[in-house]
Amino acid sequence: MSNEPVYPKFRWFVFIALCLATATNAVCLIAPTTLIGPIAKALGVSLGETVGATMGTYNLFGAIACIVGGWFLDRFGTVRVWVACLLLMIISSVLMPVFGTSIMGLAVLRSIQSIGGGPIMGSTVRIAAEWFPAKERGFVTGIQGVAMGLGVALGFMISPAFFELTGDWAMTMAAVSVVGVIALILSLCIFAGPKPPVIEEVKVQTAAGSESAFKLALKMPATWLVIGCVVLAGWIYQGFNDIVPSYIAIDPPVGLGMGTMTSGSIMSTVQIVFMIGAILSGYIVEKFFNGSSKPVVLVSFILFAIFAFAIKLNFIVASSSVLLVCLVLAGFFLAMLTPVSMAFFAKNYPENITGKLGSVAQGLSMFGGTIGVTLGATALHTTGMYQMPINIVVIVAVIGFLFAFGMNPPKDFLKANNSNTFKA
Repeated sequence: MSNEPVYPKFRWFVFIALCLATATNAVCLIAPTTLIGPIAKALGVSLGETVGATMGTYNLFGAIACIVGGWFLDRFGTVRVWVACLLLMIISSVLMPVFGTSIMGLAVLRSIQSIGGGPIMGSTVRIAAEWFPAKERGFVTGIQGVAMGLGVALGFMISPAFFELTGDWAMTMAAVSVVGVIALILSLCIFAGPKPPVIEEVKVQTAAGSESAFKLALKMPATWLVIGCVVLAGWIYQGFNDIVPSYIAIDPPVGLGMGTMTSGSIMSTVQIVFMIGAILSGYIVEKFFNGSSKPVVLVSFILFAIFAFAIKLNFIVASSSVLLVCLVLAGFFLAMLTPVSMAFFAKNYPENITGKLGSVAQGLSMFGGTIGVTLGATALHTTGMYQMPINIVVIVAVIGFLFAFGMNPPKDFLKANNSNTFKA
């Protein structure tokens, strides 16, 4: 018996598998976006119907699957769930040339793909808590955003290239399954490797077991305030990235009139810095804040709000360089919010309920992103200007700042975790 668990070096192989599983979801998500025109033409439907069948279904069912998937993660274990999810994504992709040639068949297959992807997005917190020591958990939760971004970039490369080669959109959609096959092989290899330390069942007050701990967690204000931070982060991420590119490109007086090329260049730089911020988030928490998530989330929300508001100011937008600095800083602090908030669960809650908590937070965050895009688009349509959509994002960030004051580690779980013993 030892008071400290021994985490095998094999955890980094598991980490690579997590990145590839996440990238598989990202590739599947983004693959149709460059093919909307050819798909609509081949199926004889409108562009709007095609977007709804390919992207609308994916986002809706992915969010639901992410929330529900938490129960499966905690009940059957992460790797078993990964295998099932990857098989769903691979099989539905491969069947695209067979059953995806009607709008209904396409929508069904995309729904199956997203059902496979949802639980993977919710699995990071459990992987961090199960396989990694506390000081590394922030890094693990941060890297999923990077893996998602790299997967999107990979999808943007694979999809147009394969379509250019074959001229067949359905075969192109099937071809992206190769990423899933690699992720599946790595996931299956985990079964043959060392196991993570086994944490004895957490005893909390008069109740024992994962369900009782989960119910207690749902009664804690800190739980919902942290989930709220993740949801609001998803909201401002989608809202910010939806409105800013066109705000930069469109001619005055509506936008800044810098053109699409400049807009694309600026936003590409922001995206790179965003990924750097996600990678550094765990290091910053451990190195400068002694492992505490609360101050990092507080600072990130309020500084994002400041820099996002600044892009409306005349003396800022008068210089493209100054504007770029504001957007880069906004992107950097935005990148901190979700991984650091998710790391709070991995560090302060029993490992056997982290799958549920992470899945609920990530799933609701997807809905939050949908709300962010919808409200931003509505405000833009109503006012005809970008000031109100930007104001909405800033206000939401300030609300997140207030939520973050409640990110205090639950004392009941701290006592239970400190009394745990571990088996290597």
